[in-house]
Amino acid sequence: MKILVCYDGSESSLKAIGKAHHLIKDCGIHEVTLIHAYTEHSREAITKDKFATPPFLLDTLKDVEKNKWLKMQEILEEIAERFEKSGAKTNIRLEHGHTAHVIIKEAERGAYDIIILGRKGQGGLKNMVMGSVSNSVIQGTDASVLVV
Repeated sequence: MKILVCYDGSESSLKAIGKAHHLIKDCGIHEVTLIHAYTEHSREAITKDKFATPPFLLDTLKDVEKNKWLKMQEILEEIAERFEKSGAKTNIRLEHGHTAHVIIKEAERGAYDIIILGRKGQGGLKNMVMGSVSNSVIQGTDASVLVV
């Protein structure tokens, strides 16, 4: 059995990681892919209102984003290590793009038996207006989805 586990740093995604870990141990899952989708802040030199963004600010944003990406990579590697100790070959994917789209695209590409994700992520008010990632994934994939 092959599963896709989604992680965004939220409490719900930590619960999804825990559920996946139990499934690995109890159900003999042999392959897991951990996925995190990220979006970068605008790096446009000119803002929407046509004011120039100072170059030092653009560089600062790049550094902040790079550090976030590296920290997420480190977290996913720690989770992968735990999964592998329980017997599952584990892959890590950090993908740029809208979270639901990234998950759906990976689900199609990887032919997973199940997708595991948290009920509430880091989206806040945006998710109330646009719809949650979990709902979008359920609607956008043929794979089984476990929402934790």
